[in-house]
Amino acid sequence: MEQADIHILSAILSGELQPEDPVVQSWLQEDPARAVLLEEPEQLREVVEAWRLQQTFDTDNMWARVTQEAEAEPTAVRQRYVLMRWRAAAAVLLLAAGAYWFMQRTKKAAPAVDVLAVAQQKPAGNFAILQAGGEEVSLQGKDSSFMMGGNRVDVRNGRMQVATEKPEQYTLRTPRGANYQVQLPDGSKVWLNAQSSIDYPSVFTGNERMVTVTGEVYFEVAAKAEQPFVVHAGRQEITVLGTAFCVRRYEEEQQGLTTLVSGKVKVQAAGKEQVLQPGQQAVVTGDQLQITPVDTEDFTSWKDGWIRFRNKPLTVILQAISRWYDINIKADEQQLTGQYFTCYINKEQGLGECIQSLNNSTNQFSFSLQGSTITVTKK
Repeated sequence: MEQADIHILSAILSGELQPEDPVVQSWLQEDPARAVLLEEPEQLREVVEAWRLQQTFDTDNMWARVTQEAEAEPTAVRQRYVLMRWRAAAAVLLLAAGAYWFMQRTKKAAPAVDVLAVAQQKPAGNFAILQAGGEEVSLQGKDSSFMMGGNRVDVRNGRMQVATEKPEQYTLRTPRGANYQVQLPDGSKVWLNAQSSIDYPSVFTGNERMVTVTGEVYFEVAAKAEQPFVVHAGRQEITVLGTAFCVRRYEEEQQGLTTLVSGKVKVQAAGKEQVLQPGQQAVVTGDQLQITPVDTEDFTSWKDGWIRFRNKPLTVILQAISRWYDINIKADEQQLTGQYFTCYINKEQGLGECIQSLNNSTNQFSFSLQGSTITVTKK
């Protein structure tokens, strides 16, 4: 699809041109297969808008792969096949990246569809896996209630809780690209970001309410002075009474972070101990424990639907995007060292839009989609 085609289609959408106008008729006569583009006005509007995303794709490589397998087909066959693809879930981005060429030349374009389907994909969203006593249940979709580990488990409005109190240990985990919310037995609320987990009992007994987490987890802890709430996260142990805070500890990252939003927490790590005040963050690196002031929204906005980074290492930004979109990153690590950027990404947007946001955030690097990998190139 050439820029001239987009100009004609845009004019048709705006009403400047009508299908019966000579310029449109001439354009259709050049290749009757183009007529299928005028049969779905609403989706055609999306195609024109999505055309801006073309620069985020490695289209030269993509179409070269298609050319190796392409064979010409009669116009009628092409029209029927394109119309079928048009109605498929990936049609908008497929056309935006060059579907006209696809209409004219190809019978077998599976590789191109694969690339563009990845670009259109969105994260899994509200999804998690619950485990207990050798059982495993996927949590998604509609509200439900079921028995697991001898207890009734209720799922309401995307939040899960164990509703009865037979002692049992539960593990809730989110895969890459997903998040989930759980209410603990004491009423505390917990949000899990992508690739995270929490281990907790169905009943808190003894002198402490103890849980273990991995990944990135946000807590709103119910106050219970006689039974402190204790979180284990890697080498960190966080003790609270009633507060809101976020814990981050991914295995692939060198640091463990505890960010306090409200209340007060005590962080123990590397044989040291520090008490945090709201707006402070404990950073654990090796045997070092440091306290720094932060804007807490930079570390908690993910639970409200945003990936927000302000002057953060590009490596950290790319790790988060890889985790959220379940995508690979290809880059020269030496080129990324010492590079800091600001980036705001809506977690509901598709991968293609995310790549566009990355490209808009810097004039030093370019980001493109190649297969299921984001390739980072220094300009």
